[in-house]
Formats: sequence, C-alpha cells, structure tokens
Amino acid sequence: LLISNRFMNVRFKIKNGIDFDVRKYAEAAAREVENLVVKHLRKKNRETPPKSGMPKSGYYGEAAKEVSSDVSGKKVEVTVSHPGIALHYFGGTVRPKPGKKALAIPLDPSVAEIWPSEDTGDHLALIWPRNSDHGFLKDEETSDLLWLLVPKATIPSDPTVLPSDAEILAAAESMLMKGVR
Repeated sequence: LLISNRFMNVRFKIKNGIDFDVRKYAEAAAREVENLVVKHLRKKNRETPPKSGMPKSGYYGEAAKEVSSDVSGKKVEVTVSHPGIALHYFGGTVRPKPGKKALAIPLDPSVAEIWPSEDTGDHLALIWPRNSDHGFLKDEETSDLLWLLVPKATIPSDPTVLPSDAEILAAAESMLMKGVR
C-alpha cells in the first residue's frame, strides 16, 4: 500500500498468502487521511483571527469543503482543490491577471471580499503617487481609502496549512492497525 501526499511516500509490505483486500484498506486509509485534513482545515479556520479589523473570511473552512481522495490501485491521493492552498503551503508571488496592472487588497471592512470592478458606484478615485510602486482606490464621497493597489504580493511559506507528514502517516497507520470495518 502506497500513501502519497506529494510530500512523502509510505510503503507497507503485505505478506504473501494472507487474504488481504488491498483496495478496501487503501480506501479506508484515504478516508482516514481525508478526515484528518478536513479537521485540520476546520480547526485552522476557527483559530485564524481576521486581519486588521476585517470580517472573518472563512477561507480555511471553505477549503475544508474541497478535500477529496482518490484510490487508484494501491495508491491513495488526497487533494485540497481550493485555490491558494498550495500557494500558502509553499509560498510564492501573486501577480495580476493579464491585462491588469495591479492587485487590489481591501483596506476597509466595507469592501472585504468585493472586487473593485464589482463596486457599482462611480465614486471611486484612483490615487497613484508619482514614483510609487503602489496606489489606492479612494471613495470620493467619504475620502476613505478602500483598496491598496500593488503590482505583486509575496506570500510566505506556511507548512501549518496542512497536517504534518507525521500526522498523515499516523492517521494512515492507525487505520491499518484498527482494521477495515
């Protein structure tokens, strides 16, 4: 049985002559690891405080809904398909989509989880100081700065986004020790 999470491979030797349904054990291991990842993401969602007065986004809770597993032969693969999880785990740089000049980062709770293009009012003013690498979108009516505009954002690596390899291995081994029901 091979358990793989892209970061590790664990092999269990199966002795010949024993009546052993490998597929059943692989599916059980997949469920066990999938449940571990879901619990881990839900816990992270509960324990991650919102940033600087912003409303809680529920990002990790949404990611927990997008955990799935696949068994192919003796191989088990558990996937988190939520956008950004790999970026948070490995770290990296985010750049604007083609045709766009900047990323918009909300500065005001009133625009949290809203793209500037979704703002239907014509009350936004672009402020881009000369010789600066960043700008702002400002509400002309209130003079509030709503979004910070940056050419790129670098996200640091955070391996705590997912359970550790040791936790994943322990979950799979625990299931194997309990047996399949």
